Parts: sequence; C-alpha cells; structure tokens
Amino acid sequence: MININVSKHPLVAHYLTRLRDNKTDIVSFKSCLERISYLMAAEVYSELKTENKTIFTPLKKAKGQKINTKVVILPILRAGLGLTEGFRNLYPNASISHIGLYRDEESLKPIKYYFKFPHIKDKKNLKVIVLDPMIATGGSIIFTIEYLLNMNIIDINIVSLLCAPEGLAAIEKRFGSSDKKLIKIFTCFIDDKLNDKGYILPGLGDAGDRLFGT
Repeated sequence: MININVSKHPLVAHYLTRLRDNKTDIVSFKSCLERISYLMAAEVYSELKTENKTIFTPLKKAKGQKINTKVVILPILRAGLGLTEGFRNLYPNASISHIGLYRDEESLKPIKYYFKFPHIKDKKNLKVIVLDPMIATGGSIIFTIEYLLNMNIIDINIVSLLCAPEGLAAIEKRFGSSDKKLIKIFTCFIDDKLNDKGYILPGLGDAGDRLFGT
C-alpha cells in the first residue's frame, strides 16, 4: 500500500481555503502557497534520519543530533516551484532538482521536456521530495516516480495540495504491490473526483496559471 498522509494542521486548512477561493488574487495566492510549503516541509522533514553529534555549549559539552539524510527537492515544473520555498529554507542543505512535464490536453498523458538532477553516487540514504500542487490523473507523478526508480532511488516522497481519488488509485495500482519502495504521499486534502477534462473537483483551478498569472 502507498502511504498517504493527509495534513490535519489547522493553518493548512486555512490557507488551502484561501487558495481555493476564486477571489484570491495572484499576490495572495503566492503568499498562501508559500506558507503551506513551510507547514508541509515540517511534516515531511520530521521523518529525516539523524545521527549523534557532540558539541560544546558556552557552559559545557552536550550531546545533540544532526541530519544524516541526503535530500533532493524535485519540483515538477512549473507549478511545483510554488511549493519550493518552505522546503529550501527549512533545510538549505537540500539540493534542488527540476523536472519539466506538461500534460497533453487530449490524451492527458505527461510529456517530459526537461530534467536535471545532482550527481549522487550513493543513493542508499537519499530522500527525494517531489513537489506538485495537484495530483489529478496521477500521470505526472507516476512518470516521475518511474523515472526516479530507474535511477535506483527508492525513498520517494510526493507533496501536493490536492489529490483526486482517481489519481491516488492509479498510483496505488502502479506501485502499491511492491515492498521494495518507500513511496509516501503528503497532501492537504483528497477532493471529490475529476471532471471530464481531467481537472480536480472542487479543486482550485490551474495552480500554475493562478500562481504565475497566465
């Protein structure tokens, strides 16, 4: 089974409501999305592995912890960029990767036009965090997960604002039968369904268009 974590944070619910509102302007939309990114980053980063570290305070020696997980943040262009700030600022040691996908309006299938990833030989202790505000049909996420699995990356975390049940079912069908992968989905809400054009209902419209004013 794919692990799905739906946030119960009241601030997430508050800012998500503002994002859904068609009266929310571009500036406010961007601001709310950035605030949610910090809240979601805190949830995802709570699962990072640590190791012991001895330090010296101004008074005496003390034991502490430091992160020993390699982290790569992978926003799906372009809307995924809106979720990047919180993940980047809370843990600046994380590397930033990018994958460019767009959805064919007729077939609804993803088409890749760009991919850039840091050179990391040892992937045993690597966590990749994929950022995509909307999981609709699941096609973009499935494509991205397959791409990462082909790179021998198994600890994959998906972060989205909204998920459609159809998209989650497609991801579960494709990847849920194997116990060799650590695929987790972190989302703010699971919506009702997709319409006949593949958009999430009630949704919030096109996240990229509302974020960038296009």
